[in-house]
Amino acid sequence: MEQIELKVTGMTCGACVSRVSRAALGVAGVHSAEVELESGLVRASVDAADTVQPALLKALAAAGYPGESVAVALDGLRSEPEDAATSCGSGARTGRGCCCGH
Repeated sequence: MEQIELKVTGMTCGACVSRVSRAALGVAGVHSAEVELESGLVRASVDAADTVQPALLKALAAAGYPGESVAVALDGLRSEPEDAATSCGSGARTGRGCCCGH
């Protein structure tokens, strides 16, 4: 098994963490997923990172939480997706509104 770390955007509350966790665990090849609200990090144990990571990123984006590899995010090369949330209470979650009810 391999470990991968992703940085996701758009999480604002515990319900978001649950949604991200469920989306991650629903991907074939993901055995466990730890989601941190404050940092936006998702750490997952997977069968093979090179094949599972693209499917995991797709599942997270489909759930409303776009993400990318932490290596990319930490190198300063990251650009925010156009539909990323700006903050809780802003209603910026494109087409969805904030999951907190704001």
